[in-house]
Amino acid sequence: MPRRLRIATIVPFLHIGGDENRLLAYLAARDADRFDHLVICGCGASPEMDALWGPIRHRFAALDVPLIDLGLPYGFQSPPDASPAVRQLAKIRGFRRFVQQAARLLRERAIDVVDGRGDTGTVVAALAARLAGTRAVVSTNYFPQVKHAGPRSPAWHLFRGVYGLVDAVVCDSQTCLDAMRRWMLFAPPGRCIPNGIAPPRATRPAQEVAAELGIPDGARVIGQIARIQPYKGQELLLAAAARVLAEVPDAFVLLCGYPSYNQEGLDHRDRLVRAIAAAGLGKRVRLAPYPGPIGDVWPLVDIHAHPTLLDSSPIALLEGMSLGKPAVTTRVGGIHELVRDGETGIVLPPGDAGPLADALLRLLHRPEEAVRLGRNARARHRTGYTPQVMARRIEDLFEEVHGAPRGRVAQAA
Repeated sequence: MPRRLRIATIVPFLHIGGDENRLLAYLAARDADRFDHLVICGCGASPEMDALWGPIRHRFAALDVPLIDLGLPYGFQSPPDASPAVRQLAKIRGFRRFVQQAARLLRERAIDVVDGRGDTGTVVAALAARLAGTRAVVSTNYFPQVKHAGPRSPAWHLFRGVYGLVDAVVCDSQTCLDAMRRWMLFAPPGRCIPNGIAPPRATRPAQEVAAELGIPDGARVIGQIARIQPYKGQELLLAAAARVLAEVPDAFVLLCGYPSYNQEGLDHRDRLVRAIAAAGLGKRVRLAPYPGPIGDVWPLVDIHAHPTLLDSSPIALLEGMSLGKPAVTTRVGGIHELVRDGETGIVLPPGDAGPLADALLRLLHRPEEAVRLGRNARARHRTGYTPQVMARRIEDLFEEVHGAPRGRVAQAA
């Protein structure tokens, strides 16, 4: 019997987010008879950061997957009163330590294939794998954000060149994969492996969670379940909500999630709080972090709104599909590959509150259409977006990368 392949996933940190949920879904469905898996996390655990961005490490422990924490300062931070030059130098030193320590672990553990995830994690995986003399696959949907930063960003240039060092790059939508490979200086073989997510499970009665969030009995809830950051479109949803709530007395809007991992996310959350108060919507709009597992929130949602401005294939849309929630979303990245307009949801051009309000009102006034879209969405999820389907595709790629000469992994048609 052939030995199990040793796989190491490299991530910069672990908090509630799309990359972490993809990884958890894969690990839960992994074939432990074929693969021996461990996770290397760069930044150490931090109760303060968990409070801001959501704890998730306990879910990795529950899967019996070894987690090696390198204990680097979160974000390679320096003292807050340090000069910009000192802060930048601290980041460079922290990044170098991350690469060096990861490479040492890869050699010590005789890792066969490195699996890089998250923005920093993919770059560290590419460099550490080269130093350790092993193979690397990076799974990323960060291209839209990196491209959005533009050539003035050092990350833009770093990503563009470093990805040429890996054996294969994986993206969760064909649209973003094609764009990413055109953008890279030296594009490795690419594979589109759509995300696979199990239906989130509730752990508490819906009435209890609704009461905790201040949602009145009988309300019809328009919910956005997403990280609180500008490109997710929460401000656009608030603009549409003013009209929707005026026309539908029993409608309620729930914005649920943690802010993104930086000051921009915290500032965005504060702007949303002020906007809700200024519009006088405090009694009918709730902005809140998850009140426990994400599965406790979804039963409250009648219509899933995801008016994102920049995305690839959001996990939240898959979660909603798996639970039969009709989605109103936007045509950015690979969302049109996931949500079929008029069949499993409504897909709109991004950035316009008017059509968004029209679509939400349409589903509120036509509940039979909302039911039809949700039913079709659930069926579509079951046909190709389960963790098992995703895991087998990822594992097949790991085996191919391990067995092929460097640079000879086949490019998928």
